Amino acid sequence: MAGIAFCLPALPSHAAVHGALARTLAARGHDCRMVGGAGLRPLAAREGLAFESLGTRDFDLRGAGLIRTLRATAMATRAFVRQGPDALARFAPDIVVADQAEPGASLAAEAAGIARVTLASALPMDRDEAIPPPFVDWHWQDGEAGLRRNRGGWRVADALMMLQARALERGCRDHGLPVRRRIDDWISPDLDLRQMVPSLDFPHAPGPGARAAGPLRDGAPDEFTLDTGGRPLVFASLGTLQGGRRGLLAAIAGAAEDLGVCLALAHCGGLTEAQARALPGRAIVRDFFPQRAVLARASACVTHAGLNTVLDCAAAQVSMVAVPLAFEQPATAARLAFHGAARVVPPRRATRATIREALAAVLSDLSYRAALAAPAAEIAVAGGASRAADLIETRLVRRIAA
Repeated sequence: MAGIAFCLPALPSHAAVHGALARTLAARGHDCRMVGGAGLRPLAAREGLAFESLGTRDFDLRGAGLIRTLRATAMATRAFVRQGPDALARFAPDIVVADQAEPGASLAAEAAGIARVTLASALPMDRDEAIPPPFVDWHWQDGEAGLRRNRGGWRVADALMMLQARALERGCRDHGLPVRRRIDDWISPDLDLRQMVPSLDFPHAPGPGARAAGPLRDGAPDEFTLDTGGRPLVFASLGTLQGGRRGLLAAIAGAAEDLGVCLALAHCGGLTEAQARALPGRAIVRDFFPQRAVLARASACVTHAGLNTVLDCAAAQVSMVAVPLAFEQPATAARLAFHGAARVVPPRRATRATIREALAAVLSDLSYRAALAAPAAEIAVAGGASRAADLIETRLVRRIAA
């Protein structure tokens, strides 16, 4: 039995991914624990995992703008840089699984002298001038013009991430490590697990340790029944951090009503019961639905372009209307548009009318579903949580043998 520490930001979508992998490894006899700030404690409990605290707090990023998000990101990285090595020493794991989005976790593992792998729960943070930074809604552009644009984008991204870069630089100096200031500097060259599959990404060459495992889920989809009254089923979710956007949810509900489809809308706890009842039309509104089970029956999905939902849609070949709201979602939506797998509606243009038009298009045009055939096939053979667990165990065996 090995001790495995899962170090990640206090984000529900990331916790769900790490949780699925941790439970798969725990079922094989390993001691798996989540390590992070106080905000991760309830998420670890929800995933059924033990928790090791950094002794720091986390910002609530629900509805956060760019400046607040950048400050919170830097603060979380500083917490891992300063408190992470001691927290890991208390647990003394054999290996650390560090979320790509939190480079401070990789730094803490290295400072503590513990082997690590990285896991891209969201869009991979590859630093490649052939593609735009994973924070912008730019489409892929070939040739020198595209390279110049992307270089400029990376310079802007570096400037925006300056607070985090300073935290990483200070941590390296404090712990006597080679200075690495960028988030991509901390992607593991040995084993970097990814949910994203290449056929949904922009064409580029990932790092040497990249392994596309596909969606990390455990168990079969839940049993689910829903009376649609013979109407096509559309699933809608804006994720765990944006479920309180009443105006946008009302526009989605109204668009579905105009088209005469059955809408299953998940607000992820963002609405009160009264607010949910006030949405237009006859949508079936709940906090959560068993997402994979609903998508197995759905004809389309309206999504914020969070990677978990996008991959679940791809696996089920459910065409999408993407309304990207934050983080790397605009970049994920750009990839869906590049592959013809979704209609993208920018948030500033997301009205009842524009969503209705986009939803009608993906429901009637089979090319959107056809565009997901290759990703669905890739996901089917990628191996998911089981293969990711195999790769981690192989890394453990090699480390012990060395």
